[in-house]
Formats: sequence, C-alpha cells, structure tokens
Amino acid sequence: MPGLKRFIVFLSVITIILGLAYGYTAYRLLPFATMENSLRVVSITAVATCILLGPLSQIVRIFYEESPLSDAIAWVAYVTFGFFSMALFFVVVRDLALMVYDLGASAFLSASVIEELASDRSHWVSALNIAILTVTVGLTVFGFFQARGRLKVTRVSVPIHGLAPELEGFTIAQISDLHVGPTIKAKFVKGVVDRVNELKPELVAITGDLIDGSVPRLRKHVAPLADLRSTYGTYYVTGNHEYYSGALQWIGETKRLGMQVLLNEHQVIRHGKATFALGGVADYTAGSFIASHRSDPQKAFQGSPDDALRILLAHQPKSIFEAEKAGVHLQLSGHTHGGQYFPGNLFVPLQQPYVRGLHKHGNSYIFISCGTGYWGPPLRVGTRSEIALIQLERAES
Repeated sequence: MPGLKRFIVFLSVITIILGLAYGYTAYRLLPFATMENSLRVVSITAVATCILLGPLSQIVRIFYEESPLSDAIAWVAYVTFGFFSMALFFVVVRDLALMVYDLGASAFLSASVIEELASDRSHWVSALNIAILTVTVGLTVFGFFQARGRLKVTRVSVPIHGLAPELEGFTIAQISDLHVGPTIKAKFVKGVVDRVNELKPELVAITGDLIDGSVPRLRKHVAPLADLRSTYGTYYVTGNHEYYSGALQWIGETKRLGMQVLLNEHQVIRHGKATFALGGVADYTAGSFIASHRSDPQKAFQGSPDDALRILLAHQPKSIFEAEKAGVHLQLSGHTHGGQYFPGNLFVPLQQPYVRGLHKHGNSYIFISCGTGYWGPPLRVGTRSEIALIQLERAES
C-alpha cells in the first residue's frame, strides 16, 4: 500500500504540473474566446488529452510492459511534452516582454494613447501567437529527425604530454546516455553497435545512463550490446538513471553481456610495450542510493602505476574536480546530452561545469559526449545524437 500511495501522489503531481504548463500555454496561444463552440470543444479536449497522456503512459507501462499501445502512448506523450516545453518557454518570454511594455506604457503614456494602441497590440499578440506555434512545430519536427536520424560520429583528438609512442593514435569509442526504454529499443541499439564496430576502436567505453527501466523489461533491447567489438573490450560505468532502475541488477546484466564494470576501480591496459590505467567511478550521486557506491576517483586508481596514463570514465562532468586531484589525464563523461533541445540547453550550465566537447581543466582534459540516445522527448535541437571516437595524440612540448 505505501508503494501504491506514492505512485498515486507521483501521478497526481505530474498531472498538476502538466495541467498548469500545458493549460497556460494553450490559454495564451489559442483564441478560445472567439472560437466557434465546436472548435473550442475540440481544442480543449485535445489539450486535456495531452495533459493526461503523461500519467497515462506511466500507468500503461505497469500493466502492458511490451505492447504497441504502451509504445504508442509513450511516443505521443514524449513528443507532446517536447512541443509544449518549447512553446511554454516562448510564451513566457513573450508575456514578460508584454508585461514590460504595459508597465512602460502606463508610466509614460496617457490613457487615451494606450486605448488607441490597444488594437495594434492585439494584432501583434495574434501575430506572435502564430509565429510561436509555427516555430515550435518546426523545431519539434526538426528535433525529431535530429534525434532519430543517422548517428553522428564525433572524432576528438586529445593531446597528452609524455604519451608513450605506442599509444599515439589509440582510439576509444564512447557510447553515453543511450537511455534504452520507452522509445529506444533493440533496433536503435543494434544501429549503435553497427556504427561502433565500423570504427574498429581499440576500446569501447559506455559512460552511464544506459537504460530507463528494469532488467526484465529491457533485457532483450540491450542484448545487441553483446556484439560490440574492439581490441580490448567494452568498459562500463553507472549513471544516475541506473540507480532509478535497479543498479545492482543492471551491473549483473552488463557483466553477462560481456562488459567489464568499473565501480571505483581500474584496469591496466597493455598496448604493445605501453600501459595505461583505465579507471571508472559510479555515478556522482550513487552514494545516496548505495553507500558502497560513493563515487571516488582516488580509490579508482589505488594500486595503479604512478607514472601511468590515467583515463577515467565518470558519468557526470562534475567528477572532474576530484579526478584532477587523482592525477587523471583524461575524463570521459556524458549526462548533459549537450542540452538535448532548446530551452534545456540554457539551464544545463547551472548544474554542470562543462556541457559538451573537449575542455582543459587544470592539468586534466575532459570530454563530454552529447549522448548517443536521448532522455524523454525524442528531440534534439542544437545537438546531435553521437558516438564519440577519442584518439590519443602526443602533445607538442
């Protein structure tokens, strides 16, 4: 019963939030007052349906884990959420601008002038509404094809001082934030595996947020990952989403698929006459779920050769602060999705020190993948779903 009560509260909160967000957006964009009754009823019904799709998708997933119905509801719910979240942002910006305009007009213009301008203001508001709807629909369609289209391969050269000659040109294919779940299934995962294998990397790194769901529900959809091919195998670290979906079970499943899990530990990789330490930490927040999983870059490299190159797999970029103290030369991360889609990309920098790409952090480098999949809405605006191919290069003195 406590679990059922929590679920009901969760659904109630989702419904209220979506109701307020979608309702406000629709109210400010659609001319309900001047609509014919039949069109008004259709519009209100459509908005109400969009609001209810969110909680409905959660309910259907419980009773119909794998069915065309649950998949269809999830697709529509997530695309709708993406559309309304972008539209809401534009509406809020527009309304704030109108508020400033109205305050300025009341302060500096007479009542008669304001009344004369009221008609022009109304026309401008209507024009802005049409513009917002047009732009948001366009961004939603564009973002969908960006998220679901052919994966981009991002090639990144990382300069390392004192890199052993044998390690020059060493390649690591990074998969991050795949988020196998309601809208990302085995077919998508197989496409990722095929693209990685085409690159013929020396090593494959999976930097967390592999899934959104339980092992029984998603086992068959992650199964293609067993076909990843590289010289030194596939290494995996947990992201925050694993801890929402049964981290211990997923650690066991990834091992069954042939991955080596790095949980605050390292593996010494021997490449020709050269060696380097590949370390991995649990997600930055893992300790709040499982105390023994507290992320610890220092611990990850205990016992590694002091003079060895150190590469760390860490889901969240904010791990770089402790990683640099641990003498890490390169950290590979994900988590941010590069912002995924507008306007989310405006807020990610408030939570993470770096959002995407390669950065120098003190004596270390950090590369943040934009993500191979996506979370929630199948949309990407301003980013692309990517596989990163990291290549080590000897830095010039």
